[in-house]
Amino acid sequence: MKDNQNQHYVPQYYLKNFSKDGHIHVYDLKDKKPFTNSISNVAFKKHFYNVDTNFFNKIIENEAFEEEDFIDKLINKHYESILAAFFDSFNPTRERIINNDNRKTISVIDFHSLVDFVLVQTYKNPKLQLFFEMMQEQINKNKEIGYIKLDKIGRGIVILLVLNELHYGRKTQIKKEIVEVFNPIIEEIKTWKELVTNSYKYVYWNLTDIDFLTSDFGMSFMRLSPEDNFTTIFIPINTKIGVLLVNKKSSIWNNRITNSSSILKIDNSEKRQIEVFNQAIIENANRFVFSLNGQFPEDIKSVTYKEWWNRK
Repeated sequence: MKDNQNQHYVPQYYLKNFSKDGHIHVYDLKDKKPFTNSISNVAFKKHFYNVDTNFFNKIIENEAFEEEDFIDKLINKHYESILAAFFDSFNPTRERIINNDNRKTISVIDFHSLVDFVLVQTYKNPKLQLFFEMMQEQINKNKEIGYIKLDKIGRGIVILLVLNELHYGRKTQIKKEIVEVFNPIIEEIKTWKELVTNSYKYVYWNLTDIDFLTSDFGMSFMRLSPEDNFTTIFIPINTKIGVLLVNKKSSIWNNRITNSSSILKIDNSEKRQIEVFNQAIIENANRFVFSLNGQFPEDIKSVTYKEWWNRK
C-alpha cells in the first residue's frame, strides 16, 4: 500500500465544510497575509504519524504492522469514515439557513461523534509537541523501552490510547507493561471524555451575514478558572452551524439547567456573538485560519503568532 506522506492533523472532510470547489481561503498568522489553497494542501505535516514499526509490533498484542504510517491509516479507516458522515449530516441544515427556510426541525445530533472529534483533534494536534517532548524524556528513561527517536513512539502511543477510548473506537490491545507506564495519560483521556460527553451542548444556527471561521486546530478552548479542565469548547461544524460545549463541572455551570442541549438562532441583531466565537477560533489557531469566502476580521492582524505551538 502506498505510503501517505501528507498526513492531515485537521481532516479534509472537515475542511470541506469551509471550502468551495475544494479550495479554501487561508490567513497566515505568522506572515500576516491571506492566500488561497486547496484543502489537500493545508493542515498537514509530512509523515506526521509515522512510527517505529519494530517497537510497536513488540508492544501490541495479536497484531503486526509493516507500514510506518499504519496509525494514519487506522485514523482514516476507523475514525474519519464515521465522523465525515457526522459533519456532512449538518449540510442540509446549513442550506436551509442560507435559503431562509425557517422550519424549526433538525435531525438528531450524534453528540458521541462530536466528542470523538474533540478528543482526537486535541491529542493529535501539533500544539501538543511540547507535551510529546516531555513524555519522550520519560520514555527514554525507561530501561525496558530504551531510546527511540522523538515522535517515533510517543505521539503514536497516545493516538492509539485515544482511539481505544472513543465511543466508536477501534480497540488496539497494548501490552500490560506499556499500559501501566501510560496509565496517567489514559486516565486523563478518560476524564476528558467524561467531561466532554456530559457537557451541556448549545447548537448555534448562524443566521447572520458573517460566516463561522475555523482553523488548523478546529476548535477553541476557554478556561476561566484554574480548577477547570476546560470551561467551554466551541466547535464550528460548518459556516452556519457551531456547537458550544459547557463543562458542567466548571466554575460557571448553572445547576438549575436540567436539560442536556438547546438550539439558539443568532440573527444580525446579535452578530457580535458570532464575531466573539470567530475571535476565539483565531486565538486558538496554531498558525492558519480558514474561511469560505476570504472574509477575516480586520483585527486578525494583531493576533500573536505562537511559536511554541508550531515547533518542528
